[in-house]
This record gives sequence, structure tokens and C-alpha cells, in this order.
Amino acid sequence: MERYDRDYGRSRNYRSNNRGRTRGRNRGYNSRHTNQSGGGGFTFIMLLLMIVAGAYFLSGEEGKDTFNEWIGKAKVAVSEFITPTEEVAATPLPSDMTPCTKANIAKIVAYTFLEGETIEDTTGEDKLWYSKYYEYLKKDPKFASFDEAEAMEVMTYNEAKQFFSDLLGDGVGVEVASDREVGNEPLTLKEFLKGFEQALEHAGKKDLLKYEELSILATTSTHEAVGPWQVLTDKGVYGFEGLILDPFIGYTLQAVVKGDEILGIVDTLSLEGKIGECYIESVGSGQATVKVGDYTLTYENQVVTENEVGKICNVVLQDHAIVRCEIVKEDDTDTLLRMTESYVEFEKGGCLPFAQLAVYDGTGQDFYKNTSQLFSGIKVTYTMQDGMVQTIKVVDDHLANSIRVLISEDGIGTYSHDQVIVGSDADYTLIYGDQVKGFLAGQVFNADEFAWEIGKNKVTLIASEEKSLEMQGITRQDQHPLYKGQLEIYKEEEGYTVVNSLNLEDYLAAVIPSEMPTDYGLEAVKAQAIAARSFAKSHQKSNKYIKYGAQLDDTVSTQVYNNVPANAISYEAAKSTEGEVMVFNDRIISGNFFSTSCGYTANHGETWAVGEIFPNNTPSYLVARQQYIGERAVNDMTDEKEAYKFLTKSAKEIDAFDKDSPWFRWQLTLDAAELEHVVNSNLYNLTTHYANMVKVKDGDKWVIGEINNMGKVKDIQITKRGEGGNIMELIVVGEECTIKVGTEYLIRMLFAPIQKDSTKDPIVIVRQDGSEIQNMALLPSAFFSPDIRYDDKGLISKVTFYGGGYGHGVGMSQNGAKGMASRGYTCKEILRHYYSGVEIKKM
Repeated sequence: MERYDRDYGRSRNYRSNNRGRTRGRNRGYNSRHTNQSGGGGFTFIMLLLMIVAGAYFLSGEEGKDTFNEWIGKAKVAVSEFITPTEEVAATPLPSDMTPCTKANIAKIVAYTFLEGETIEDTTGEDKLWYSKYYEYLKKDPKFASFDEAEAMEVMTYNEAKQFFSDLLGDGVGVEVASDREVGNEPLTLKEFLKGFEQALEHAGKKDLLKYEELSILATTSTHEAVGPWQVLTDKGVYGFEGLILDPFIGYTLQAVVKGDEILGIVDTLSLEGKIGECYIESVGSGQATVKVGDYTLTYENQVVTENEVGKICNVVLQDHAIVRCEIVKEDDTDTLLRMTESYVEFEKGGCLPFAQLAVYDGTGQDFYKNTSQLFSGIKVTYTMQDGMVQTIKVVDDHLANSIRVLISEDGIGTYSHDQVIVGSDADYTLIYGDQVKGFLAGQVFNADEFAWEIGKNKVTLIASEEKSLEMQGITRQDQHPLYKGQLEIYKEEEGYTVVNSLNLEDYLAAVIPSEMPTDYGLEAVKAQAIAARSFAKSHQKSNKYIKYGAQLDDTVSTQVYNNVPANAISYEAAKSTEGEVMVFNDRIISGNFFSTSCGYTANHGETWAVGEIFPNNTPSYLVARQQYIGERAVNDMTDEKEAYKFLTKSAKEIDAFDKDSPWFRWQLTLDAAELEHVVNSNLYNLTTHYANMVKVKDGDKWVIGEINNMGKVKDIQITKRGEGGNIMELIVVGEECTIKVGTEYLIRMLFAPIQKDSTKDPIVIVRQDGSEIQNMALLPSAFFSPDIRYDDKGLISKVTFYGGGYGHGVGMSQNGAKGMASRGYTCKEILRHYYSGVEIKKM
């Protein structure tokens, strides 16, 4: 098994093969047992430390003083046994004397032998840290001898011999050459791990253990941001249940790890610590502050100067002080385009692999701390080691007036293309690595026929200025869509992905007609342009599509793009509002919009959940508002009777901005069989994929549960409405079970009026103009009120949903904007009506 070199000047992984040297020093199962001076006292202290630490991590603040007291004693004990010398191996080190408890062994075995499962803590709050490992081992009969009652006993040599014999069979034991009896003496964790390595090698499973060289930087007792049983090292954050690492802060250790968990410490490699490629944040008053991933650490400073501030450096620590500092060369500023699980793509640097990646903020905002905050188009520098990207430093997060859009295959959300065929009525250019090739007008690029090379998976096609590229492999509105700018085609393991990079205003010109008919009036279309631009600018810094190399997609997941081609009106709307966005408190807002209101809009926080939090905060610019002229038609849309009264009013009775839209009012009538069919068709999907918002009643509690069928529907109960009248929560009572559903989208999904039985008539929604829409994938909106009829058995015999509006109801109603424009409102007046308190600025 690999050992490690102590020379900091070598590669960041600090790896070399030192088998011969370490075996001569680290005595194990095939070596003579030596009772080193003072070892018993140190072992006693370390054992007590482990017990007290376990109690501390269970009881929170309670016991903290005791824990810190023992940490102090441990540090004294460590100092007594470590004396810096030219050769660290010449001095007995604490890692040679750490006792091996049976709890340690339970953890080690659980992590190494039971592959492919997760060790979950189901033991309850009153259990100790090791309880879950004993529970886990009970799953396998060969570990039946593990007894939690013996967890904190230290294993002896004889017990170790028996352990390996029981585990792997006769012939695998502990061979101890000694002139005295040591069988009942306690084993150290280091000795056990050496024997365990030999046993695994005997069983052909040596690769289950991995050795890692780690510099210990902080634990939960020394840094508030480090979680319980976690340790910050120069290689990242690891768990270390059952071990004591506080005395080793600032040292470099050799550990056995599995995934991100430390199983044991087998050697103290150096009295110095090292941090490879950290970010120097500040210096002053004899101290230096550095960033290590997400963590900020401050040390006494002997060598760091102002010249190193803002740079990525290698530093060496000694006695909690920085004693050496070396600036790491960063590549020139580049644009990050794509980040997958294994590589990063830069505009100039191309695709480069990474394993672990540290992110630092060089913009002065102290915002960018991890990869989840990066986005396609951000400006960065980066460092390399052994052909791998090690760190990324953000240097500029301002976006150019361009956008990167992920092109779906079907316009709905399938991003993998079976084929990519591109042409143009003008000349265009292909770039592939260092190759540049011109295509004449009419010539076609076919990705299936292209000569792809191993390791080069991207082709860029660039349209002539003011011209477009035609994607002949897909259709939008029964025609092949045209794209300005350039198409970047990635060859994936299966199929291709396509990103369109283009000018933001050209993008908006193709969003506007895809989201709103351009015959709604120029002022309404201009309002749509500003809202769409605001939405795009506020979402460009999301990392949702970074794995594809994009900022947004072309579907309703962000906003629909190029489903309907740009036209003269959409170009005029984009140009006449160029650069204009909605701003609130100096931040560009997400200009949410939807098709049609029922006469009220909805509060943002009463529409969508954030994880399991619902309702949540509503920005003041996305609040529920009345969408008709005159006095309020009802007093309280959260009241069921009031909501029913309003939603059964016709367009003639309300002077609403949306009143001319067919969707302003709609009705859906379901008989018992249709209602049962609709609800039961959607139950499994809802209860399995949206369990945070769809719960099943169990006694007096609402629990997560997978439901296929609830039988006939007995009742529908509206339990909560938003301020604008949208249903936030309802209960459906069935013969077999009762469910509770939250958020407008899931309620619309539950009652999706679609007939999935091809032998039955389609389910029809009737709009206010008398037109009928068949088999919709979602209920038009969550603004509806049910009129229920029951049979003599107490079951629903028929229900009519009186509804209004189309879409989620947050922000601007597009048909409302049309109505306002027809009444003479300007685009800015329209926007200020729907987005309270915003400013419209040119950015």
C-alpha cells in the first residue's frame, strides 16, 4: 500500500512509495512488540478523551468544559512525546500509541466490508456515536460477535488474533515475535490497521483500504463552521467519529480513509502542516488570514507580505504560524463555459480535468466559495497540478451582452439530440479545436458524419453576421428553427447537446413572440421585452445548466425561446427598450409572468415552495393585486364563499384587464368515474416525486407514503388559499386513504384533466367563449372553486370546478398587459402596476 513523502516541494498529492522506510519504523503484527516509555499514560489519556468526546458530541454544549479540559491535557501529553528532530521517525509519536477500541473496529469493518450501502443513523438520540455501526453490522451474520456493550474496551493481541481468524478463517492471525507474553496487552489502532491490511490482502480485498496524507487544520472545537465529528484538512473535510484529532492540529498525519471518513491514524509524518493552493485574504498585525475552500483561517504570520494578498499560495505551518509561503502560478483570465462532474471547460484553455476543486473569490465580494456558485460565462483564473485543475479564482462576474441557451430537442425539456444537422442560406464557419473550416451557403453539417477525435467533443458553428443557422434536425411550429450567433455542439456518451450563444437582444427578439403574441399591442410587447430581459439577466448567474455549458434553456423551465420566430415587432420592442431592466433595491428582479389572471394575481411565496418550506417570503414587488377597475368585488379571496362568489362572476360583471381572454373564466365538470380516473392516474407520481408537498394521512399525522390508488373520491376540502385566491393546500379524501397536497403546480397536476384511457371520451374544459380544450396536461390554474354533488353513499357523484386564469398567477399577466395597453397604458406603467415599487433602468 502506498506511503507518502514528507517533502512539501513535491506534487500536491505528496505521494511516493516509501514502503521500505516505513516498515522498518512502524512495527506491526509481524514485528517485535515494544512497550515504549510513557505509552501507558498516553493511552489512558487518549482513551478517556474518546469517551468524553463522545459524550460531548451527544450533549451539545453540556460537557463542553470537560471536553476542553481533556483536550488541554491531551496537548500536554502530545508535547511530552513529540520533540522536533531532524528525523521525525526517531521519536515515539502519539499515532504509535493511540488505543484500538472495539468501537473503532466496528466502524472500520462497517466501512470496509459492507459495500454499496449507506450507513444511516437510525439508533435514536440516546445512543452513542458508535451505535449505528453495531446496528449496521447486525445485517450480516458473520459479524454477530460484535457486542455494543464492549464498545469502549481496548482490543488485546489475543482478541485480535481471534477476530481475524473468525473473520477470514484459520491461518490469518497476529504473529508476534517476543521474549515475553504480550497476548493480553492492549493493541494500538495503528497496529490493528497494519494487521487489518494484511488480513485484507490475504482475502484479496486489499484495495478496500486507502491511505491518505492529511494536514489537520481545524475541528469543530476550534472552528465554528466545522460540523460535529468533522475535521478540516488540506484535502477537504472528513468525518472522524471515534477519534481525537485536536492534539494534532497543525501536524501532517497518515490516515486510513474510506470516502470522506477517517477510519484511523497510522503515522505522524511531520510536525509541520501544509496547505496547498489556498487563497491569501489579508495580512496585518502579525497575522495572515487564508481561505481554504469555504473556510477562513487565521494564523500567526512570519513570512506573508502584502504582495501575496489576493494570490493563491502554498503555505507551510509550524506551531500555528505560517513559516513558508510560495505563490502558485495562475493561468491568464479565461471564461468558464462548462463544468461537468469530471472536467471544466474554459473558452481559451479548453476542457481540463479536475478531482477536487477549491473556489476563491477575487472580486472582493467574499461571495464565491464553492463550485455550486459558479456559472457559465464567469471570468476566472485557475491553477493546475499534474494536469488537473486544482483551484478556480473568480475575478469578474459581470456578464457581457450575450447569453448561452441550451436548446432542447423537443421544445419541452429533452436536451439530448439523436442527431444534429445544421445548414444556412449564407456562408458559415466551423471551429474544432485548432481547426477552422468554412462552409458555403447550402452546405450541411451532420454531427453523425463528422470525424470526431477522442478527447475532443465540441464543434462550434458560427453564422455570418446578421445571418442565421438552421437546425434541420428539429422542428418548432412545423418548421426548422433559425439561430443567430453560434451553435456549440457537444458529442456526449449518448447523443449530442447543443448550446446557442448569441447577443442578448437577438435572444429577446425570439423570446417575445414565443411567450406573447406580438399583436397584443406594441406597449404590451415592450413590457414583455423588459420583463423577459429582467428574467434573463437575473437567471444568467444560475448554475442550473452549467453542466451543459449554458445559462438558460429554451423551455418554460426558464422562458420559451425561438418556439415562434422573431419578427419585426419583437425586434422593434427589443431595440426600443434595449438594456432596460426592472430593479428593486439596486438588484435586477426576476420578472415572473404568466398568461392570464382571474382578476387577481398571487403572492410569490404562496405559490411555490422552497424545499419543504411553504409558504415562504414574498418580495414586495411580487404581491397579490386586484386586476380590475372599480371597487373590490369581494372582500377576502382567502375565504371559500368569497372565492366562489368571485370565480363564478362572468367577464361582463367585472371590468378586468384580462376579461377578453378566453381563459379569464373556465369550467371543468367531472363525474365520479372521471374524477377517480384523474386523481388516481397522478397519485403515484405525486407521492413519490413530490413527497415534500404531498403527504398521506396516518392517524393524526401526515406522513410520506407511496400511493397508487385511493379508490373512489369521497371529498375535496380546500384548506388554504392565498391572498389572491389561489389554492395553496387541499385535502382529498378517498375510500382507501386521504392525501394533502400543497403548491399550485401540484394541485394543478393532481386534477390534470386528461383522459388516459383511449377507449373513453376525452375530458373537456370549457372556456368563457364557449371553446373546448381537450385532455390538458395541467389544470389551467389553481384559481378555482369546486361545486361538489354527493350521492346517497356520501361519495362525490359530480364536481364542477369554476376557475379563472391560466398559469401560476405571479407577476405580470400577459393578457392583462394586452388589456392595459388597449386602454392606453405605456409599457412602464404596465410594469409598475404588476411589479410594485420597481425602477426601470438601462443597464
